[in-house]
Amino acid sequence: MIARTPLRMQNEEIKNDSNTAPSFETLLLAYERPIFGYAYRMLGGREDAEDITQETFLKLYRHRRRLDPQKNIKAFIYAIATNLIYDLFRRRRLRPELFILDHPETPFETIDPQTPYSSIEAAVDIAPALAKIPLMYRSILLLFYKEDFSYEQIAMLLSLPLNTVKTRIRRAKSALRKHLTSYGSG
Repeated sequence: MIARTPLRMQNEEIKNDSNTAPSFETLLLAYERPIFGYAYRMLGGREDAEDITQETFLKLYRHRRRLDPQKNIKAFIYAIATNLIYDLFRRRRLRPELFILDHPETPFETIDPQTPYSSIEAAVDIAPALAKIPLMYRSILLLFYKEDFSYEQIAMLLSLPLNTVKTRIRRAKSALRKHLTSYGSG
């Protein structure tokens, strides 16, 4: 029998037999890389993803005594990360970042606050299109397709009604399809 690494453990396997919450170290080993990947796909930058991952586990550590082993610990950790990502986007909206762009027709750099960083980077995958859809749609798509959460788990994680989750996934796929089509024709 092949031993499973904590990264590959399912939520049920992380729980102890004594019905107590798993140790912080076990949770960190199991979820650090998945949370980083989720944050990276949401934010598009390594530094921001590292910050969100670190803040997620700091919050988890501070509130580790409140963990309920009967509840979905994975969903709890992703909820912390999602809320931190939303907070980061709110802060950025209040204090927008400016990006310096090299314009081919001018010999100097220009500042364009309307251009998100992800559209500056050339990428073969769907990341640029994903970055263009609204945050609420992006997070639901990533939770559903990349992190394999069910509709019910996403509804619980984001405190939304189940039908709202289903509607947002449908709308998110439509928005993503629209942006991917525009990339293909542009």
